[in-house]
Amino acid sequence: MPRPFINDPQPPFFHNGLWHLYYLWNNDFPSGNGTDWRHAVSEDLQDWRDAGLAIRKYQTPYGDPWSGCVVVDHDNTAGFGPDAVIALCTMPMQEGGIGQSTTRWVSHDGGYSFAFDRTVMHHPKTVAPGSAFRDPRLVWMTRSRCWILVLAEASKIGFYRSSDLANWSYVSGFLCDTLGTLECPALFPIRVSGHSDAAKAIKWVLICGANGFATGFTTGTYYWIGAFDGTNFTPDDPTGQWLDSGSDFYATVVFGQTQITDEPQERLFAIAWKNNWNYAIPVTKAGYFGSYSAVRSIALSQLAGELKLTNVPWWNGSPYSYESMFGVHKLRHKLTPEASQDLPKITCGTYLFFASLSKGVEAWPEKIQIDLQSGAGTPVQIILSPREGYVTLDRSQSGFTPKTAPEWLKPRNAALTFEDHVNILAIVNTSSIELIFNDGTLSMTSLVFPTKRRNQPRITVHDGVCILDHYGTASYNNVFK
Repeated sequence: MPRPFINDPQPPFFHNGLWHLYYLWNNDFPSGNGTDWRHAVSEDLQDWRDAGLAIRKYQTPYGDPWSGCVVVDHDNTAGFGPDAVIALCTMPMQEGGIGQSTTRWVSHDGGYSFAFDRTVMHHPKTVAPGSAFRDPRLVWMTRSRCWILVLAEASKIGFYRSSDLANWSYVSGFLCDTLGTLECPALFPIRVSGHSDAAKAIKWVLICGANGFATGFTTGTYYWIGAFDGTNFTPDDPTGQWLDSGSDFYATVVFGQTQITDEPQERLFAIAWKNNWNYAIPVTKAGYFGSYSAVRSIALSQLAGELKLTNVPWWNGSPYSYESMFGVHKLRHKLTPEASQDLPKITCGTYLFFASLSKGVEAWPEKIQIDLQSGAGTPVQIILSPREGYVTLDRSQSGFTPKTAPEWLKPRNAALTFEDHVNILAIVNTSSIELIFNDGTLSMTSLVFPTKRRNQPRITVHDGVCILDHYGTASYNNVFK
């Protein structure tokens, strides 16, 4: 992947036998600003290769292209022909004044390059010019034969309707004044996994980038589960929840095997920007200029009487399975404070780690600590607290620390259910760790920059006994080429 600074991904789509992903790319960092849309393609959502620039910055009076989305216009609603590839994106300027606008671009070569067509939505005069009016995402409504667009508008997500991807009318807004400036919204229907009642098996999800500092969190990806009637989104619970409990899972995009419509799919995908605006610039001193999470397979599941989006890595055309991915060591080994388990030292830069643990005869120990190599260097600590029901991800001793970002040193804590057993999957490389617990009921994604000093990775317990049922490691490749 080119080294210049990258940030928001755009929702990938499948066309002519390839997945197409666009992402914001600043080739002039740090001396110049503005982003191009750079393009990557893949056959399997795992191995990506560079496909050049699709939209270049500063080619129009409206500035550089920001986040948006791309659709294949199967029904020729925009008049460019069936299956035309059309992009909507935010640009910082508009005709006649200052303010963010939504622009339309058209590709005549299957998505490899786009030509500017027009501005389709202007920053409303009733909204302050410097405020957010950005990040359009689309849903095709098959029954009413119209497009629904969701847009980030500061503490509101606006919903708009169009029949031609050009003329938009406002239909409603979803307000949330507790999560800071909302960004990168998306709306999609999804089936509840394993639900026996087909009529109740469909839910709509509204998702966005959000700020959780008011509740001791950080920036991340937030969502609500509810209903959408073509005009209004009504959440089942207005509180909502985080999709990932780490510190670096932002600007998340959601997409499907087919285009997002009002026909629900059983399983969708997600990709997030692995970074945090609180230290995105300082971490470039560690040689990190942005990257993306592994593609996650997301499903809507009933867990302890509540609906929740679960997410696991997508692996060779299916959700991961540790039996097929790992050379698993089946141990049934008792871990005590006097008997820890050393783990294999890793020499490659990117790898997978899996472990399954179960409680002792009577109860879980007070603490279980897993020290993993972060890349080929110092460890990142995963501390399980079964009696309290949470897990901690601590990277404070794991190499490079941005001096201007106290948020970096704060451990991430998340609630985790401990019954008879718990399983942990870690995707580890030289700049991050992605943790998946209990087959996707919890994920934690955070940047980690190791030094060259190596430590012995191991599992230790404090005050009690647990059983290490099995563990394994495997090489992993999920990079842009």
